[in-house]
Amino acid sequence: MRSKLQLLIEQLNHANHEYYNLNEPVLSDKEYDKLYDELLQLEKESNILYSNSPSQNVGYEVKSELTKVKHEIPLLSLDKTKSLDELEEFIGDKECILSIKLDGLATKISYQNGQLRQGSTRGSGTIGEDISHNVKVFKNVPLNSDVDVTVVGESIITDNDFNIINEQFNEEDKYSNSRNLVSGSVRQLNSEICKDRHVKFIAYGIQSSDFNFKKSELESLSRQGFDVVPYKYVSSENFREAVVELQSIAKELGYPTDGLVCTYDNIQFSNSLGSTSKFPRHSIALKHDDEVHETTFRGLELNTTRTGIVSLVGLFDPVNIDGAMVSKASLHNVDIFESLQLGIGDTITVRRANMVIPQIMDNLTRSNTFKIPQTCNECGSQVEVRTQKEARFLHCPNSNCKAQLMQRVVHYASRDAMNIVGLSEATVKRFIEQGYIKSVSDLYDIDKFKDGITQLEGFGKKSYDRLFNSIESTKHVNFANFIYGLGIPNTGRTASKILAEVYNSETFLSATKEDILRLDGIGNVLASHIYNWITNQKNIDLYNELLSKGITFEETTESEESSIAGLTFVVTGKVNRFKNRKELSADIEQNRATVKGSISKNTDYLINNDKESSSSKNVAAKKLGVPIISEEEYLNLINK
Repeated sequence: MRSKLQLLIEQLNHANHEYYNLNEPVLSDKEYDKLYDELLQLEKESNILYSNSPSQNVGYEVKSELTKVKHEIPLLSLDKTKSLDELEEFIGDKECILSIKLDGLATKISYQNGQLRQGSTRGSGTIGEDISHNVKVFKNVPLNSDVDVTVVGESIITDNDFNIINEQFNEEDKYSNSRNLVSGSVRQLNSEICKDRHVKFIAYGIQSSDFNFKKSELESLSRQGFDVVPYKYVSSENFREAVVELQSIAKELGYPTDGLVCTYDNIQFSNSLGSTSKFPRHSIALKHDDEVHETTFRGLELNTTRTGIVSLVGLFDPVNIDGAMVSKASLHNVDIFESLQLGIGDTITVRRANMVIPQIMDNLTRSNTFKIPQTCNECGSQVEVRTQKEARFLHCPNSNCKAQLMQRVVHYASRDAMNIVGLSEATVKRFIEQGYIKSVSDLYDIDKFKDGITQLEGFGKKSYDRLFNSIESTKHVNFANFIYGLGIPNTGRTASKILAEVYNSETFLSATKEDILRLDGIGNVLASHIYNWITNQKNIDLYNELLSKGITFEETTESEESSIAGLTFVVTGKVNRFKNRKELSADIEQNRATVKGSISKNTDYLINNDKESSSSKNVAAKKLGVPIISEEEYLNLINK
């Protein structure tokens, strides 16, 4: 009955469009009236009223803003895998529902006293936005319900509708994917705009369901008039065939997708599993493998860094990868560039590794006609090829190169270094172009150029005062931040802290390579970089110039030997006692321990408040026998 109802609505709406907009009626009045009467009868029998039905006159609403909605039951995201073997392991001996993972906007719709009461976006998972005025004009949402129910699903725009709507925009205003279009559409303040975007709601669940099985839940939603996500009832024996079938169904329907979702059918069992801080344990998403796309190579972009290394960036015709328009990718070094044998116009394949980092995978043409430019595109100096870590890199030897200067100043001002608020890369570039900055130390003399700076477009007196005060505030800092800001090659925050614990501003430049090598956590290569920097006359001059500007350093107090000194930690998950993971990591390092980004056999502890999380770090820790501790247990370790 539901499909017949939707078919009648489609026929009548098409007839209305032809009659009122094109003045070309496709139905006689008698034929139209017959179909309309049939529609009214079906609506009465099914008690389903769709917002796009000719029998309904849903008025448009214009909101001044979208109000926030708190989700009493959080709308969590899903844990992910790309492995069919891992999916089989998840299924185990259970029956599951395998469904299409729609690539739209997660949406919740609530019904109360027979009427649609509220529609809201997922938002952060705990706080969303009220989009009730727009949900009422979705293409397929029932305006009524026999029961009080909260339905969760995805707001989407089909591929066909997306292409038609996108053609209406100017080239520069076109949307790169339907996810972006639907997100913008359902958050419109004027519901008439949303209606014209043909948004559909595809249901995939009921919050606080009274059903015993997921399959029964989905069947109930279908009876209530909802379009339900396509799904298959599977076990470990037949899920692989279902994967192929569902991928084919998604293409036929023109639904935007980014994988599949597997959920245990037994709802009581699912509820018993609970959830992590991020994911429910009853479901897992099977993501697509990284999609590989063909495109055309168009050239190289050379970017000079603060250390003089010239990074190679390959340019190509834009391709839509996982909803993002991509037109460039790093080629990292000379060896990778040469291995691809590139030439202008060559057909190349690109992907976004793990859906994030663009990569040029292969060159199908291999004309090998493109030659790397021999000069720095910023200063014009002849570039050199230098070997570093067994790979060849381009290098600009001109230490006065403006590109290098700009990146050195930006690094010095960065949050982890001197934290000069308001000094963006664009601002630094303008100051260099105007001749206000010729060295990092010139930051402390910008008051000489106050008149010129306040005349720059978008840079009034207030902006200048804020920047000046921010620079002045850096004249009394932690010595470790200062060392990091100097930009010594390969010397990160941790190494800077190690140096600051042993040296002060007066003794640092006198360190010998042997002294530096004795420090825990600093190896031979890093010691060489540090020693070479502190013995270079230009660097010595810069160091002394900065100190001459009145920079002083916070005193470090000698503390008792920490109980965790020398241990290695990995931090993951949400934190409660610290502001964020970065603050927790800083506390660990302050106690003379080391923080790493991944689990290894040398890891002493993994800090995670959710010890049962299925995250990759938890799994690796359990495999290697690394203890998983909470923040509280960490604080107990250091006797706080």
